[in-house]
Amino acid sequence: MIATIVIVLVLYFGSMVAIGFMGRDKASNFEGYLSMGRSAGVLLLMGGAIGAQIGNGFVVGGAAEGASVGMAGCAYGLACAFSLLVTAFLLNDFIYKGGYMSMADYTRQRYHNEIPGVIYDLSTAISSIGLAAGQIMAGKALFEALGLPGNVGAIAIAVVVLLYSQLSGLWGAFATSVVQTGVITVGLVVTTLVLIGKGAIGDMQAAISAGALPASSLNLSGLSAAGFAGMMLPLLLGLVTDQTAYQRVNSAKSAKISRIACYLSCLVMIPLALMPAFIGSYGHFKYGVTGNDAFFDVIMHELPAIACALIISAVLAAVMSTMDCGVITMSTVLTRDIWQGVLKKNPSEAQLKKITLIINVAYMGSATVLALSASSILGVLNSAYSFLAASCFVPFVGGVFWKRGNAIGAAASSLVGVVTVLITNMGFTLPGSGIIPGAILPIIPSAIAYVVVSLVTPAPAAK
Repeated sequence: MIATIVIVLVLYFGSMVAIGFMGRDKASNFEGYLSMGRSAGVLLLMGGAIGAQIGNGFVVGGAAEGASVGMAGCAYGLACAFSLLVTAFLLNDFIYKGGYMSMADYTRQRYHNEIPGVIYDLSTAISSIGLAAGQIMAGKALFEALGLPGNVGAIAIAVVVLLYSQLSGLWGAFATSVVQTGVITVGLVVTTLVLIGKGAIGDMQAAISAGALPASSLNLSGLSAAGFAGMMLPLLLGLVTDQTAYQRVNSAKSAKISRIACYLSCLVMIPLALMPAFIGSYGHFKYGVTGNDAFFDVIMHELPAIACALIISAVLAAVMSTMDCGVITMSTVLTRDIWQGVLKKNPSEAQLKKITLIINVAYMGSATVLALSASSILGVLNSAYSFLAASCFVPFVGGVFWKRGNAIGAAASSLVGVVTVLITNMGFTLPGSGIIPGAILPIIPSAIAYVVVSLVTPAPAAK
């Protein structure tokens, strides 16, 4: 089985690089590298949207939650799906009609000042390293679970993602995500059908009838409104600062096509969210396992070698599809926004390629080093999400809904939000921490700073 898995993984890695090579003409210039010249259709946009959402937490994490709470373990996956509807309804036209390649484009226009945009760009760059590191750690853990060298696997994942993203830019990230989404879908469907075919549902129903298994193992009775809101809230806070969403929407042929892609992506992701939870719930029932073992024990024991290899590829696809847009993100926020926008540099296309390569190698190298030295995947991911939301959420929302907000207030709110996150990460308990959700806590002092500082400093200049 291990030999089959290794062969399939080598072929899979090679196909990703081949796709990137095929699309290198799509990134013949820097604008095409970042946005495909606004030529993306529904399929590519769906690949980008689903790929950005379906990471290791969606697949393996969803199974781990399924082993713990039954089918309610699909909460995170459903929240990811519904977050795309929020993007379609609230952000899509705002981003597309404004032509915002990043949130920094909006903050420059709104505050007539470079500081809020630079804060966003640097925060995005730092958090992107953390997010990539979390995915590389998940890939490393997968290799180790198979008895393969974890460090070698982690480095291989980083190199492959860097290669195909560097070759063909945003097109490569989206095109490979289309394939990766297909692999994930087929893998989860095959696993689910195999389990059903072996009588998994009937066996679990019999155990439920005998009182040996809770009914929530096969239904959503364990999913409360509060629990779902707890999953949804961090995703909603992260939407307005999600750099991949800005680039995805802005790369579409039209705002309408981008909205359609969001709707269809949501429809695809809803059934996909249910499958890992079912797999994990069955794993707990059959093998008594919890955590990530709930997923891996099922596929290793229940599936034939080739199907197991497909599922392993699906997990790696989930990891890589979340990482690849991070490569393009770094070029956008560092090269385009800061190097060209703030420093007013005007490099040639050849120089832009060199700068982009240096930045992307540094990005992937830093993420790999962090992944090989950190101990907690969720800790790294949570820190990255919290840092970005705390530094950028209030300046964006405040700028949209409150005309009195100014650049000084935006900078102050970012500083206070980041300090709040750092304090809580150091183990200090802040007032209200036992009542207010952790995702909201840094936003409150950040919002207070935004309002107070904006009121005591000069009003923003008229547009």
